[in-house]
Amino acid sequence: MNNVDLIKKKIELLEQKKSEMETKEALTLYRKFHKILGEEYSPELVVGLVSHTWENKSSKLKEAWLQKATSFRPSQSLSQEN
Repeated sequence: MNNVDLIKKKIELLEQKKSEMETKEALTLYRKFHKILGEEYSPELVVGLVSHTWENKSSKLKEAWLQKATSFRPSQSLSQEN
């Protein structure tokens, strides 16, 4: 196998891994939202809540949320759920 083919194969594997990670993250978010909202859960409700909350908060609060998001590490219980 030449170098170009090897690189193409690695790219394909990385794209597959990325897709798997995105799916896992989406399922984790779904489980968290469903747990919080219970029977009221719907994708539209979640989008509405997040949009409304984000649009109606100060830039200072948004910055604090963004800082927390970059330092977030999943808890042990969350990783055990998956």
